[in-house]
Amino acid sequence: MTNHDILAYAVATEAVARLRAGAAPWNSIFSASAYITASRAWPVPDFVLVDSTNSLTIAAEFKPPLQSKREYLTGLGQAIAYSKDFHYGLLILPEIADDGYPIARHVVDVLQQGSLAGIPVGVLSYAPATFSPHHPAFTEAHFFSPRSTAPSHLAHLDNSFYAKWREMSPQEVLLLLAFCYDEMRTPSSSSGTVRDRAFDLLWQEIQAGRVTHWAGGVRHYSAGTKTAVSKNYRNFLFHLGWTEADGALTKEGLDALHVGTLYGHSSRPFGDSIATAALTTGKHLILFNAISEFQDSLGSAFPNESDWLDQLESFLEVKGLLKRNPARGAAAIAGSARQFLKAEKQFWKNLELIIPRGSRVFHPSRGFIFNWSRITDLLQSSL
Repeated sequence: MTNHDILAYAVATEAVARLRAGAAPWNSIFSASAYITASRAWPVPDFVLVDSTNSLTIAAEFKPPLQSKREYLTGLGQAIAYSKDFHYGLLILPEIADDGYPIARHVVDVLQQGSLAGIPVGVLSYAPATFSPHHPAFTEAHFFSPRSTAPSHLAHLDNSFYAKWREMSPQEVLLLLAFCYDEMRTPSSSSGTVRDRAFDLLWQEIQAGRVTHWAGGVRHYSAGTKTAVSKNYRNFLFHLGWTEADGALTKEGLDALHVGTLYGHSSRPFGDSIATAALTTGKHLILFNAISEFQDSLGSAFPNESDWLDQLESFLEVKGLLKRNPARGAAAIAGSARQFLKAEKQFWKNLELIIPRGSRVFHPSRGFIFNWSRITDLLQSSL
């Protein structure tokens, strides 16, 4: 992830800005009600732009500079394939390949052939010499042909571009990975999915009092919360890229299971595995960068925590990284138990991704102070 996703999301926020401004040629098909999200189900685009007014989706494939011509043509194939599960496919690539060949022009020429004319695929090209996260300028090299009919099946969209965590402890993560693995190898039943059967086994362990929360105490959930807890837990592993939608373990999930089994759920290596997956596949690093950008924009006019949270939420919504939820914003202002980023703050604190101030993580006149030394070490170790 890292630089690839940072650049991809810089393009995404610039595209949202053009959509919301009603800029041409975007306004010929899409409304100004746009935001960015993710789709972690196959075929897993780099990001998805959503036109909420017209219920249209654009699945994007971002290709960084200094790649081969073959890599960029592969990207074209991916963008075309996205049009099967999304309304539009989008390829973002540099004007030239690593050997100086004008690859963007070549890709556009391919799409303008008679056999491909009219397919719902667009191309954005950028100048690699000046392109950066702070200067994600692009040209609409080839715009989408409007669709007359929607895809027969639309890919599932996540509610957030980053992995959402709710309560799940490292022990519960490791147990659920292990139960998913067991259900893949020797299913305990012919009904249900790997995901559902594995969670049932974890739930039995929780109800028997054999599972702890992150602070070390015994986990207690009432029977009536099973459905909600199941959704939160299974989504978290899926958003980390450790399971498929049906609960089957991915290669990365198997690697995490190996680390947790070898060193234990409370070990530093397993915690590092969770943190690294959250930063990369879970895109928390994108969120950290956006929060840092927001804080830098405040200057000396630094609000108190409740106002800071509300302003941050508005900032993320303006950038298209968040679909505004009025109830959530009201909770942030009121300082209620459901305030914005409440769970994320605890998660980052537990993994030492943020520097606390006593029991809190908000620093007056500074906001969040991310542990960039640890974050950098984790990212470098994952390369």
